[in-house]
Amino acid sequence: MGKIADIQPTRLLALIDTIKTSFWFIPSLLVIGSLCAAALFISLDRFAHLNQLDAFELLYQIKADAARELLTTIASSMMTVVSITFSITIVSLTLASSQFGPRLIRNFMNDTSTQVVLGLFIADFVYCLAIVRAIDAFADSDYVPGLSILWCLLITLFSVFVLIYFIHHVARSIQADNVIDDVYCQLQSSVDSLFPLQAPSNDINNAGVDQLPDYSRKQSISVKHSGYLQAIDFNGLVKRMQQHDCFAQVTAKIGDFVVEQQAVIEIHSDSVPKQALYEEALKCLTIGAKRSPIQDPEFAVHQLVEVALRALSPGVNDPYTAITCVDKLTATLCKLSSQTFPQTGYFDNKGSLRLYYQSITYSGIGNAAFDQIRQYSSTSLAVSIRQLESLMRLCDMAHNDQHLNFIHHQAGQIEQGLAKQSISDSDWQDIKTRLDIIRSKLS
Repeated sequence: MGKIADIQPTRLLALIDTIKTSFWFIPSLLVIGSLCAAALFISLDRFAHLNQLDAFELLYQIKADAARELLTTIASSMMTVVSITFSITIVSLTLASSQFGPRLIRNFMNDTSTQVVLGLFIADFVYCLAIVRAIDAFADSDYVPGLSILWCLLITLFSVFVLIYFIHHVARSIQADNVIDDVYCQLQSSVDSLFPLQAPSNDINNAGVDQLPDYSRKQSISVKHSGYLQAIDFNGLVKRMQQHDCFAQVTAKIGDFVVEQQAVIEIHSDSVPKQALYEEALKCLTIGAKRSPIQDPEFAVHQLVEVALRALSPGVNDPYTAITCVDKLTATLCKLSSQTFPQTGYFDNKGSLRLYYQSITYSGIGNAAFDQIRQYSSTSLAVSIRQLESLMRLCDMAHNDQHLNFIHHQAGQIEQGLAKQSISDSDWQDIKTRLDIIRSKLS
């Protein structure tokens, strides 16, 4: 149990996550960039006297009316392309929502390629309008911004190739295997950030309940509005508890849905804390309308589970997609078996325990990955067998009793569910073979 590590403010992380999953931020930056580029090239055309150089003479032979007509045509074409691009994007989002689940839409909106493509087309349109407006500044002469027009032509030509790439990218991104792999990559990224250390050979040393400090007073703090607990600023809570010489215990877990007036923090102290402490403590909790992957490793797990459940629904009946999800979840659990889970006890810089939070456990993530798929796959023998094979792999990676208990529990639940089904002797023999292997590895 070491000192609490420095982390970024959770509200800033939530804002960054909101920006990353939006269709306005990157396009807005590109539009601003196009206006800056227009101002730069117009200044070069006006003050650099490039038309007097032989190498640039060809650029300035176009007439003002022809240049204006050319730019207007390009702008109209780009607006048409923008409309088509947005239509393709909306169709892909609709298809993804119906096929993979509405919670996976954020993954498509988080796609940087789509955001850049949309922004590039809009930026090209805005750039054309800016240059058309600038041509009026040269109305008193036959001089036109040739360099600005050349840059517009180059960007337009580049946009043609970008459109081809975008169509290919959308066609690829809605394929089931690619969707699953993208979610899996995000899950791995979440695991790497939240569980960065290799686990020691013995059990992780956490501050248990019997180690909590003894204070004479206890006061509960309730949330002011309902929503999902997205993140906790552990560092901020510890600092505030140290300032007021208190101890806090967070009773809700990240990812839980909390309702208005629900107690989520217990403040322990020897004296009556100031009212300001309650407000400061609540500010360390980020509560939103939906779950967030900021500090919630189960978020991506539930996304993969949702894809698997939709694949197992009677209307789809696609066990291969469900098996792929099981494989990805198994790979994650294998990785987690050698990782250090977040500490439950947080200390101040003087070594005093100031915060207790019952963080996520291996069995908690494992049950989230297995339970619903197991319940829905009781009539899909192929998926149930793959889950048993996954437990066989997890047996080889188990390092402590918590891992073994999880595997034993899931194997028993799968066997109990399959026992109620009408299964042929050959298939049941396959199941028994895998169960026997699991039990032999657990013993």
